Amino acid sequence: MCYLGTLTPLQAQQIRNALKITQTPDTFVTTFDDMLFEDHWNYLDIAFLNYLWDEKWCLSKLFPSPKETSKTRKKDISTGDIAKILTFYRCLDPGSYLSAIDWFNTTTCDLILGIEGAHFNESRIYRELTVIEQQKEKIEQYLYETMKSSDEEGMRIIFYDHSDSYFEGKSCQLASPGRTKAHGFKNKRIVISLLINSKGYPFSWDILEDYTADVKTLTGNADRWKQKFNLQKVIMVFDRGMVSDDNLKHLEDSKNYLYITALDKDQLNGVEGFKPERFKNFTEETMENEIISKGLTKYDDNTYYEDLGVDSSDRRHILVFNQDLLQDQRKAREKFIGKAMEELGEERNSLIEAKKSRNENPTEKRIDEILKKFKVNGYLDYSLEGEVITTKEGSEVRTFNLKYGRKKEAIKKAMRTDGMWMLVTNITVTTEPEELRLSPEKLIRAYRDKNRVEEGFREVKSFLKFRPTFVYRNDHVRAHYTICILAYLLDVTVTNRLREAPVEDVGGVRKVYSTFGRCEVAKLGVRGTKCEGKKLMPVTD
Repeated sequence: MCYLGTLTPLQAQQIRNALKITQTPDTFVTTFDDMLFEDHWNYLDIAFLNYLWDEKWCLSKLFPSPKETSKTRKKDISTGDIAKILTFYRCLDPGSYLSAIDWFNTTTCDLILGIEGAHFNESRIYRELTVIEQQKEKIEQYLYETMKSSDEEGMRIIFYDHSDSYFEGKSCQLASPGRTKAHGFKNKRIVISLLINSKGYPFSWDILEDYTADVKTLTGNADRWKQKFNLQKVIMVFDRGMVSDDNLKHLEDSKNYLYITALDKDQLNGVEGFKPERFKNFTEETMENEIISKGLTKYDDNTYYEDLGVDSSDRRHILVFNQDLLQDQRKAREKFIGKAMEELGEERNSLIEAKKSRNENPTEKRIDEILKKFKVNGYLDYSLEGEVITTKEGSEVRTFNLKYGRKKEAIKKAMRTDGMWMLVTNITVTTEPEELRLSPEKLIRAYRDKNRVEEGFREVKSFLKFRPTFVYRNDHVRAHYTICILAYLLDVTVTNRLREAPVEDVGGVRKVYSTFGRCEVAKLGVRGTKCEGKKLMPVTD
């Protein structure tokens, strides 16, 4: 034994390093400069989604095994693995299915799923899309049963809506000409539907062929859901765009559906017991006590309601008044009236300065189109008086003097219902079972919660990028929508968990994915040696 005397910290560490080399053959001396960072792959975001897929929802069992789908040869990657990878892709970095291969190679999907990365290729993706679509009915049934068994309360109220998207090109047979809600007329419009429970989880979806109008889609789907899911009695919430007397009558006759929806503003005056005259003096400044004095009950700081009871058709109506809505509607009306009058002024000047004679019918058509564009037909009136003017060149031109103005009484009448909307439902105090008897407050809350299905469409069309679709065969387009919905299912799972247990500085699902995405697997090497290996980055707070 040799006494080394007092050592500096650096000398002590050098001796420890030397001793460590003698203790294991895997240890060797290198320098920081000789260490090589050769590659890296996303890990924790993939592992997290894989946990949700396999442990939370157990989705892999819904897809056929390799033996079931390939009788003649051994299948090197299962349909379930393809569906899983494509779903993760839509959650984390959505794009074309061709780009999915490049994305796959930047992840640890092959390590986590235990597959050979070379087998995930374009031809395999498109073959498996067909098989994925064939499992849609099975997936829907499974999700419904799983949600009902785990949270029966959450399945008592379901929300239905549909939206639209469109294709570029001419190949998709599912698409047809039509007007989209956000992009105007498109030659290849496609209509998608979605059914979710009260927690926002999707359990039925479809692409609607031969779509004509909102009001014509509800009854057929309601019958299909009743048969598919063996529905007993549930409350369905849907948008006012699907309201028609025939639709409501169909749901009432089915005995399986209770419904909550709303009426358009122009339908309010037809409701029994609705007396708008008492609200004629309401403004943005109307005080709470005056609102309550008119028979309304406070719901929240800006919202009041009145239960109008059950009418002669056994439908119950809840009148709702919101001061913010009143302010918005009055501002919008004045804005559009102002814009219409501005364009009418331009039309009037054009008529006065006409260099050629004008015909009455085309002139009226132009004016009517202005009023229609700004939706002020009921608030502005006009007349055309024939005139003959002489141009600078001395020729006579037959034209018109356009006179226009506000319909003051019509505007006053419209102002009586500003800020108001009307719930209509078949849920009454005698509804069975008793737990489905909802108070006016719960009815209002349920209808407001329909924004969850609207959020679902926004998620599918924006973050998950239903469009651009990148596929055109009918079964591939349907499979693409199914994959988008499965991705949305995982997103909602994360969102609901954040609502239950908020995390500081993590405002939503995108932040969760980006945070987890920073935890990667790295490939390290040492210059001048054959030594290399993979290392997992530590998880940080």
